[in-house]
Amino acid sequence: MTVTTGSCFSTNIRLILCSVFFVPSFALAEETHTKHWQDLTSNDLYAIHQLIVTAHPGALDRDNKDFTGWVEQGYLKASQLSKQVKSRKDSLAVLNFYIAGFQDGHVGLSPSDQGKSSWAGFVLGMQGQRFVVKNTSRNWPVPLPPVGSEVVACDDKPVRETLENDLSPYIDRRLGLASTWLHLATQLTVDDARYPVLGRVLPKSCSVVLPDGVRQDFTLLWQQDRGELESFLLQPQPPQALQDLGGGRYWIHVSNFTPSAADNAALKKMLDAINHLGDASLVVLDTRGNRGGNSLVGVEILSALLGSQVVNSVDKQSRAYAMWRVSPFAYSTLSHVLGSMEGDYGKNSEAYKFVSGLTHSMEFALREKKDWLRQPSSSSINQERFEGSKAHGFKGQLALVTDSFCASACLDFADVVLAIPGVVHLGLPTSADTLYIDIGAQTLPSGGQFWLPLKVWRDRARGNNQSYDPPFIFEGDIADTAAVQKWVLERL
Repeated sequence: MTVTTGSCFSTNIRLILCSVFFVPSFALAEETHTKHWQDLTSNDLYAIHQLIVTAHPGALDRDNKDFTGWVEQGYLKASQLSKQVKSRKDSLAVLNFYIAGFQDGHVGLSPSDQGKSSWAGFVLGMQGQRFVVKNTSRNWPVPLPPVGSEVVACDDKPVRETLENDLSPYIDRRLGLASTWLHLATQLTVDDARYPVLGRVLPKSCSVVLPDGVRQDFTLLWQQDRGELESFLLQPQPPQALQDLGGGRYWIHVSNFTPSAADNAALKKMLDAINHLGDASLVVLDTRGNRGGNSLVGVEILSALLGSQVVNSVDKQSRAYAMWRVSPFAYSTLSHVLGSMEGDYGKNSEAYKFVSGLTHSMEFALREKKDWLRQPSSSSINQERFEGSKAHGFKGQLALVTDSFCASACLDFADVVLAIPGVVHLGLPTSADTLYIDIGAQTLPSGGQFWLPLKVWRDRARGNNQSYDPPFIFEGDIADTAAVQKWVLERL
């Protein structure tokens, strides 16, 4: 450390002067660093709060008092927490705290730089109400509990209590959903860079009941992830494809509702093959790995399989309609989408014309200072898109497989499938959506992307944050396709 004042005149004086300047310089650097992250957190919070107030439909929704209450109460609480921020990780934790309070899966944040995750060498899952070891590292310096062991408590605190009180406020507060507990369970032994917890004290040991019933304590060693975690925390996405299982049985991986141009070519081939499954005895629609996207992809698949009349009849029975929150942000988002659709579909397509009309209506509503804009029916788009599909189709046994990540357009797909008489639902409970949907994104002062929904469904059959819970629950590794297929076929 260089002292920039005059020279020290004696040994004693030099010691005094150096100590006077040396300590405050460190403190000043730390204080400057802390203030930087606190200011950035406050600026991000303000930007998020303003966008929620001016663009999220929930901010004007009189039917959702919890949402409207959290807009201000949560902002105050998060602002208080921001005073504890000392790093990028702390900053993200505070932002996630505010976002999680909306209990809206379409409100989220993609940070510009989230750092590295660390973990204790194993990840939990659930079997019933038990928290069990699901995956372990291939090489860890200390002993790990074997797969299938039940973790009862860590640092003498019950697992469920830790997840509910310590982690849930920063990750997902929808504790009424089975899928939320499945995801929270994975976080007990993971310090996830995507979902940091402010001031979290990582557990040092866990009490475990081994598969043979013996109880044993394991000391935890936390280390930075070296590439193993991602496959344990996220459901892999099987390639979207049709598989012939023999004997008139077919398995369709319905895993990708955000196809690229290359994916679209493969999708068309798959749709052509599905069109010829009318005489099949069994078709399993497997949505594992599907995170949502464009609902029309799901409608295409179902129209090819079941026939357009069946799909349209389900749609006509719905009384649901959508209302857009009128805002400059919604208008800019629609304008951006319109530009993309020109390249994807062309200006003469019904899809382009639909969004173009909606964009112009939004512009007019802005000038007229309206709060809401009702979305026209999209039936004309569906009719054009599925003009070549057959009227009738497959009439055999139909089954649906879901995982706990199924949300948004994946749930729209499940809405239609589960409305078909006789369908069998298997796998894991789905995630859930609020009535708010169709997102736009904005860059925050920190550089991260904050996204939020722009419209609200009215009279939707599926309720707010309502999941689909299958009567047949798979308790193995849901990512193991061979095991899932064997288990499903044994039950059909």
